[in-house]
Amino acid sequence: MNPVSNQPTGATTSMHALSLSTATRTAIQQEVLRYPHFRTALLPSLKLAQREIGYLPPSILNEVADLVGVSHAAAYELTTFYSMLHTKPHGRLAVEVCVQLPCGFCGGERLLKQLEAGLGIKPGETTQDGMLSLHRTPECMGGCHRSPMVRIGDHYVENLTAKADVDALCAELQAGRIPTTKGTLNHDCHPATANANASKKPIEYTPILLPRQPRSTQVSLAEYQASRGYEGLKQALQKQPAEVIEIVKQSNLRGRGGAAFSAGMKWSFVPKAAGPKYLVVNADESEPGTFKDRELMEVESHMLLEGMAIASYAIGCKEAFLYLRGEYVEAGDRMRAAIGEAEQQGLLGKNILGSGFELKIHVFLGAGAYICGEETALLESLEGNRPMPRSRPPFPAISGLYSKPTVVNNVETICNVPHILLHGADWFKKIGPNEKSAGPKIYCLSGWVNRPGNYELPLGAVTFRELIEHWGMGMRDGAKIKGVLPAGISAPIVPADQLDAKLDYEGVAGAGSMLGSASLIVIPEDVSIVRAATRMLEFFRHESCGKCTPCREGTQWLHKILLRFEQGRGEPKDLDLLLSLSNQISGKVLCALGDFATSPVTATIKHFRPEYLAAILNGQGARDAQGTTDWSQRG
Repeated sequence: MNPVSNQPTGATTSMHALSLSTATRTAIQQEVLRYPHFRTALLPSLKLAQREIGYLPPSILNEVADLVGVSHAAAYELTTFYSMLHTKPHGRLAVEVCVQLPCGFCGGERLLKQLEAGLGIKPGETTQDGMLSLHRTPECMGGCHRSPMVRIGDHYVENLTAKADVDALCAELQAGRIPTTKGTLNHDCHPATANANASKKPIEYTPILLPRQPRSTQVSLAEYQASRGYEGLKQALQKQPAEVIEIVKQSNLRGRGGAAFSAGMKWSFVPKAAGPKYLVVNADESEPGTFKDRELMEVESHMLLEGMAIASYAIGCKEAFLYLRGEYVEAGDRMRAAIGEAEQQGLLGKNILGSGFELKIHVFLGAGAYICGEETALLESLEGNRPMPRSRPPFPAISGLYSKPTVVNNVETICNVPHILLHGADWFKKIGPNEKSAGPKIYCLSGWVNRPGNYELPLGAVTFRELIEHWGMGMRDGAKIKGVLPAGISAPIVPADQLDAKLDYEGVAGAGSMLGSASLIVIPEDVSIVRAATRMLEFFRHESCGKCTPCREGTQWLHKILLRFEQGRGEPKDLDLLLSLSNQISGKVLCALGDFATSPVTATIKHFRPEYLAAILNGQGARDAQGTTDWSQRG
């Protein structure tokens, strides 16, 4: 490995007269022909160009724009929006270390320091030979249950808790090899300090959506069919589309992406008139603490495809999109392989199962933007536009993708559909204690627990405490719980005295928060709440699309003020200023991101005000400013 340079030179071709190869130009032309509208090809084409050149200088941007058929400005505005696209030379391998919750307090920042020492470069620097760039990433990468973790190129290396593993990783990178280690399965993590209460099983339940845990390999078509896979689709094709919608409506399946709206009701809003209609499955799983869709796609790929086929048949869709976050390269590859298997067996494509129904499914990867989890911003991204939320009405069911009627559902929501069609609405409603919020729910459990991971249980059947103590095997090192973030970092923290609340929409609301996507981050008592809030606001500041002034400006100021507290420079008046700023953001923006951004401030001040006052009195956060990598108050 050559000496380090602060001026990266990561381009893979000569700096003179950069242009695309014939192979890449051909690939871009094929992308243009792939989609219903040519502009959808712009983002994947930019990624193809960057894969060859290493970054996207003006000449390459212009060449891509000309090949796709858009303006040069359109290509530039997309490139400058997405975090995975680069306009300047960049390392051929990006080494990205997550420092967001929960990775941050589970060793992410310590891992970053170890990689700095091992690779000889600091965050933002690139080695002289252009091979490696090191990055501190405030956004989440969907590896929360295997933290601390690092993403290297398209590969995840997880559970990097031992220094020997970090040293071995650095040696591999310096030798020019790409590590392919996947890390330890989540169910094998930290069993040594398991809580004794783990033996007390609150309920008996056989998983439906994740029946093969612990498993990381993909379920083949033959294996899926052996467990009655695609029989739900057969049942659906024997019914009228309206009947299928009614069955899903009667099942009381609520959206699992966070909004909890009735899936069947959403389908019923799509006009019955002739013309193109689209199904878009939202797999842009970028919320810190959330990784359920990743496991569903990587393992139960055919379950998702069967659900997409049923939903498409119900709404009259012949062309569907699966939109994955850009980092989920492996999940995308597995989904494409599963589509190929299904098409060969006549389960997708033309004349599915001899019914006359046809469906084409596109797998589309984003390029690093949390805002694309908002359904209208996601549609803008698919259309090749800068992904910013739309004003509503009209809603997507009336005017969505390409201004056509569109249903947008979450991965987990769609995975429930085959089981509903196979077993019936009444069967589904009997899963769990509340018919109005029926069915299985995957709870993502991460943070300072012995056994983090995805746990499927009946919605509302267990409490926070039961999930943590039994399935999570309790807290590491016998630590006490400070609080739990129940919906990633987007919902107010639930303090330790509310952990007997039921894990359903009503129960979590009664505890002063919301269930959302059920992404639980467990925070131990010795983690500084000031530092945690600062990292959460860093995320929202970084991910704001900038369209709404209150969010664009407000998140910056909230983060700046929290940094003052973290560094021991806060003042009593700053607490009132934080609350006032939050009030100027919440409810005054187009999408929920602005509202979400205020929760880390308002809820932590409400429940943990003494910690903010302590930071003022004794400059407690100053230790962090001096480079401490330990999040705890033990220093």
